[in-house]
Amino acid sequence: MTRRSMLQRLLLIAGIDPAGLMGCTSGRAAGPFPTALDPPSTPGALSSVELEDLVAFAEVLVEGRTLARAERGYVVEHIEDRIRRSPEYLSLYRTTAHALERLAGQRFASLEIRERIEFAARHRLTDPRVLPGEDLGPFAEEVRALRTRAVGDLVEGYYRSPAGWAVVGYATFPGRCGDLTRYTRPES
Repeated sequence: MTRRSMLQRLLLIAGIDPAGLMGCTSGRAAGPFPTALDPPSTPGALSSVELEDLVAFAEVLVEGRTLARAERGYVVEHIEDRIRRSPEYLSLYRTTAHALERLAGQRFASLEIRERIEFAARHRLTDPRVLPGEDLGPFAEEVRALRTRAVGDLVEGYYRSPAGWAVVGYATFPGRCGDLTRYTRPES
């Protein structure tokens, strides 16, 4: 292994395209040019497109329907909190959003909910288990991260929210005041 190939591999692991760092023969720098399909995102935040795709995927995972505005807000809040607490999640979420887009051939959020559900089932994206020797397709490492880490994280984030607690029958989210008469009268 040459030093050049080792550096190229390290750059690819870090998510940098080595070809974009090289200059062309005219002396101008070559590099990736932003397109409408790749909106810019700051280093410490997801782009709005990435965030929409993650929320669309969470809808498939947790309810199998389009979530209400407040429910979507809880998912966004969870994602933003994870990124604030650990930069590792920024990488995981970006990997997940890009894997969804690459597999679908378009923005995942642009698919109708029924199409997203069928797509996720066809690619086994909702199953967090990866069997030994299982063929994960052309984007194996991205799909592995999506299934083994992102699926559980997004489901956990939703079910830790007031919306998730309501699904299992709790009218009041823990830590919030409920019906005071319940606490001020003797139990029957």
